[in-house]
Amino acid sequence: MANQPSQNRVNKANRRTVAARYNVKVLRSLEATLLDDPEADIAAILSSSYSQKLQTFKTPNSTKGRRTASLSTNDLRHRLNGDEPTSVIFPLSAEIEKLANGHPSRTGALIQLLKDSEVLYESAWAASVMVFRVSETIVAKAGHEDYSITEHRTLTYLQEHLPDFPAPRPHGLVRLGAHCLLFTSFIPGVNLEKAWTLLDHSQKHDIAGQIGTLLFDMRSIPVPKNTLLGDVESGRCRDLRRSQRISKEPITSVSKFEDFIFSGSETATPLYINMLRELMPETKKIVFTHGDIRPANIMVKQNNNGTWTVVAIIDWESSGFYPEYWEAVKATNLLSPREQVDWYHKLSKSK
Repeated sequence: MANQPSQNRVNKANRRTVAARYNVKVLRSLEATLLDDPEADIAAILSSSYSQKLQTFKTPNSTKGRRTASLSTNDLRHRLNGDEPTSVIFPLSAEIEKLANGHPSRTGALIQLLKDSEVLYESAWAASVMVFRVSETIVAKAGHEDYSITEHRTLTYLQEHLPDFPAPRPHGLVRLGAHCLLFTSFIPGVNLEKAWTLLDHSQKHDIAGQIGTLLFDMRSIPVPKNTLLGDVESGRCRDLRRSQRISKEPITSVSKFEDFIFSGSETATPLYINMLRELMPETKKIVFTHGDIRPANIMVKQNNNGTWTVVAIIDWESSGFYPEYWEAVKATNLLSPREQVDWYHKLSKSK
C-alpha cells in the first residue's frame, strides 16, 4: 500500500548526534596514533573515561527526565550532572567566584550559571564545544581539556609579556565532570568572517594592515633561551592540519620540528619527503605563534566614522612557540583551489 512504510527501508544512522561526533573524534585520534605506531595497544590509547563520556553524550541529564525545549539538541547543558565533582585546573578569578556565590556546591553553581547564560557559539562539528556569555563581562568556553589548558596558558603568557595585545583575559579553568570550562573576559564585537563582506576594498586593506601589525607585535615577544617548541609551558607540538598529531619527544629546533611534521605519512617515500624538505624555508628562527589566524577568530567593530577596528584575536588553543613560517602555513590551511573570498589575498599583502 502507498501509505505503508516499505519493508526494505533502512533507518539511516544519525551521524550528527553528540555521541556520534565524539566517536569520530576518538577515531581520528586513534588513526593518528596508529599512523605513528601501527602496533600500539588500542586499549591503552583509549582514555579510561571513554565509556563514561560516551554514555553522558548518549543519555542527556535532566532533572525532569526530558529535554528543555529552549535548548538545542546537542547543547551540553543537557548532560551536566550536579552529582559530579568540579576540579579547579587554574584558579578562578574573584569575578567568577562572585558569580558562583549563593549555591551550596561549586558544581551546582556552575551548572546554574551556564543554564542562565546566553549561547554565543555552538560548534557544528565538535561535540560539546560551546561558548556562553555568563555575565556582562565574562564568557565560558566549553571544550577539550588539552586545548583549554593551552589556551589558558597562552592568554596568561600574553597578559604578562604583551599586556596591551587585544586578546581575552584569563579568569580560570575548571573540569566539570567530562567537560572543561575556560573562563575569559568578554570582548564585544563581531567576527571578521561575518563582517568581511560588508567591507569595501580600502576597509579590507586597513583591517589587513591592523592584523599585520598585531602579528608583528606578537612575533616580537622574546623567546626564552632553550625554549622547547610547542605549548608555552608543556613544550608539546601539535599538528592539526588533518588529524591531531602530538609530538612524543621534546622538540628543541626547527629541524626537529620538521622531522615531526614530515613523519605523519605512511605512504610517502623518503625521496618524496626529502624533496619537500628541500623546499622548506631555511630558517632557525622560532617565534610566538597564534596557530589559527582566520576571520572567524578575529573580532572587529565598526566605529562612528565608518572605519573598522580589530578589537580581539581569539581561540588560542593552537598557539605556542613555532618556526616563523608556521603561522602562514596554518593561516592558509583551509585555502582551496575553489576559494572565492579575497581574505587570503588581503592577508598576504599585510605587513
